[in-house]
Amino acid sequence: MEPYIKSIQIGKVESFGDSSKTNFFLKYYKTASFKKVVPFGWVTHTGFIGDEVADKDSHGGEEKAIFANSNENYPKWSSFLGVETLPFGALAENLTISGLDETTVLLGDIHIIGGVTLQVSQPRKPCWKIARTHNNEDFTKEIYESGLTGWYYHVLKTGIIKQGDTIEIISNQMIKISIKEANQAFREPKKYQTTLLKILEIPSLSKKYKESIAKKLEGSFNLSYIETKDKNQ
Repeated sequence: MEPYIKSIQIGKVESFGDSSKTNFFLKYYKTASFKKVVPFGWVTHTGFIGDEVADKDSHGGEEKAIFANSNENYPKWSSFLGVETLPFGALAENLTISGLDETTVLLGDIHIIGGVTLQVSQPRKPCWKIARTHNNEDFTKEIYESGLTGWYYHVLKTGIIKQGDTIEIISNQMIKISIKEANQAFREPKKYQTTLLKILEIPSLSKKYKESIAKKLEGSFNLSYIETKDKNQ
């Protein structure tokens, strides 16, 4: 069966917590992670019309226009969080895709969905907010260590994506590295230095992602965005 769009989500920036609190689970923050399911969405070069981003330095923009995650990841995260089921968009993704995951999606792959053409630009870097939204301070770290992060798209052709649309994959990259392999190399740069160096050779990938790879290779990349325990102070 062809991979297809299981669900589409868009979200608005909302505020939560109390600005007077310092505890991780109580302190004030803004997020657009709580997304609502829609039957279709209009895609521009910066993502879905109506979808917002709270932290524009870390998310969004043309190189991270659309965030996708695999429907096949949902049972794992339901089990980890101790809930029977998770609603679509629970991982803050715009597209929940059935039939693809981090082992089969390659950096630089082109996905044609309805009238829209997307290109895989980089893996998602999970931040502390996903732990906060699910009330589990270990969640971000677990996503990071599992490599099941989801992935971002750069928009090559705008248009409409509908729930149920099938995905045509064009994989013409000379260097074939999956999202899972890229995440593994990012976690263990000394062991997988060759993989990281190959990633830097893929011309279609985002500039900021390549900068993070270079910093990881030289040992200067800051992983504080995934930390939650020190935010309890």
